[in-house]
Amino acid sequence: MAVIELDEVTSTNDYIKRRCGELPDGSVVCARIQTAGRGRHGHGWAADEGMLPLSILLKDPPERENLTARAGLAVCDAVESLCAVNAMIKWPNDIIVNSRKICGILCESTVVKGQVNVIVGIGVNVSQSAEFFENAGLPHAASLLMLTGNAPARKTLAEEIARRVTTRAAVPFSECYEEYARRLINIGKQVKLIFADGERIAKAVGVSGNGYLICRADGREFEVSAGEVSVRGMDGYL
Repeated sequence: MAVIELDEVTSTNDYIKRRCGELPDGSVVCARIQTAGRGRHGHGWAADEGMLPLSILLKDPPERENLTARAGLAVCDAVESLCAVNAMIKWPNDIIVNSRKICGILCESTVVKGQVNVIVGIGVNVSQSAEFFENAGLPHAASLLMLTGNAPARKTLAEEIARRVTTRAAVPFSECYEEYARRLINIGKQVKLIFADGERIAKAVGVSGNGYLICRADGREFEVSAGEVSVRGMDGYL
């Protein structure tokens, strides 16, 4: 698998977006430093050289609506294989190790000549220090180095994640639905649902076949999508 390695970029997602028409399906881009990364709902993505920013181009992939879920499983697979840790997912797109966030995922769609493509953007905290996260105001985050005493080689990690994302993207979500549900750290917990116009307390009870979070409040169940809500624990991030 060929990986385009950049020294510095605004974001690896933007790099692919600008070149989507000329890059082949499955193209992988990573960078030493990303200066303007972003997460869901336009949130900034704090980074230094200890983070691995990585993007994979998937041209006309099936079931685009739940690619984030399948990409999350791919990252869990890769991290577990290289670092001997247990990885979980905080719905919908954060990868958790030892109750700390080590990765976020942002999937963006782009249309080229009528074909809808998806750029899977992934940022893995590989070797940042505890001081970095403290200064960034991210007490819930950590790097693999902090948690395990070891950090995988960046290119090795990029290749392993990209290979697994490509494989997972070709498999229907129905075939990995149960695995995804097992990995969700939110399930069975009271959560705070943060909408654009307010908040609501509910219990996360499951995940639907399309990747939506199933919640229960006031005696009834309802679903929320990643595009409309952020989820937090009752006492903080988890």
